[in-house]
Amino acid sequence: MSYSFIKPRLKPIFSLFSKIWISVIIFIIVFFGIINIFVKFYTYSLDRHSVQNQAKYDAIYLKINSIKEEIEVATKQRDAALDIYSSNNILKKSMNNLFDLVPDSITLNDVFLDRNLLTIKGTTPTKETYKLLMEAPLKSIFNSSNTTFYQLKNGWLNFVSINKIDTSEGFNE
Repeated sequence: MSYSFIKPRLKPIFSLFSKIWISVIIFIIVFFGIINIFVKFYTYSLDRHSVQNQAKYDAIYLKINSIKEEIEVATKQRDAALDIYSSNNILKKSMNNLFDLVPDSITLNDVFLDRNLLTIKGTTPTKETYKLLMEAPLKSIFNSSNTTFYQLKNGWLNFVSINKIDTSEGFNE
């Protein structure tokens, strides 16, 4: 005998409401898992780009430093060249002044200019001509001036004049 008009059914373990909540929770877990994978991939990509950019930065920084060093060397070389050029101009003017100083009656055979030493070899008609026209200007330029004379067969004199200066300002080697 039965007391019910319907046939009994088995009751499910999860109700419809529970199934909806469980599926929503599973969906959210899967969604957050996908977002987590995306974030990890994006972080890995950023790290890789960061390492590459750091390597590029380091390479550029080294190039900049090497260029700065090259500029510094070039600047020093330019300064040295300008210094030598100006010294050469001063030396050229000094040599022109020296040759302008030589009178027509005195003939120069050899002129040697060192850093602070000038040696002149030449021919003069008399000692007095040399002393008046050459020795006085040389003594005003140099600190010490020594001259040696040698008699020639024709009556003229060969001379060797060694002139020294204490300071070598304006001269570079």
